[in-house]
Amino acid sequence: MTSRRRTIPTTAVTVAVLAVLLVGCGGSADPAGSTGPDGSASSTAADPTPQATSRDAVPSVAETTFPGAPDGVSGEETVVVVGDDARHVQVVTFGSSTCPVVPTDIAWDEAAQVLRITLSDPTAYDGVCTMDMVPTTSVVEIPQEAPDAAGLAVELDGRGVRVE
Repeated sequence: MTSRRRTIPTTAVTVAVLAVLLVGCGGSADPAGSTGPDGSASSTAADPTPQATSRDAVPSVAETTFPGAPDGVSGEETVVVVGDDARHVQVVTFGSSTCPVVPTDIAWDEAAQVLRITLSDPTAYDGVCTMDMVPTTSVVEIPQEAPDAAGLAVELDGRGVRVE
């Protein structure tokens, strides 16, 4: 009597091995880890502390900050323009889109009749920053004691500028 040897097709073995590997890895389709409902990275057993985004590293006095520049603003130099109303200015900075330069302090100097705005240090971020050069606009409310924005004298980090 001749013995017949039964062979298993190679594809069946490959599929079985892949299934075992996926089950052993927890079946995660996301090799970088899972994300929470807001799209942020969730913590894992290896790293129980949630990671802060690079934007969390620098506090800002702006009411809102958004990518891009208002109409009419061009170039790559920081400028201040009148906001949507006379009690707001828009500070337009240029730098990394993931680690933007933002206003961190604003004060009216009555004696000098100048609005002093301090900007964040671009190297103050903890995370990785992209090396692109894009505009970021921060809308800042002018202190009550200061005059309206039009024609206001402004100092950005000690450098005098006029509101456009």
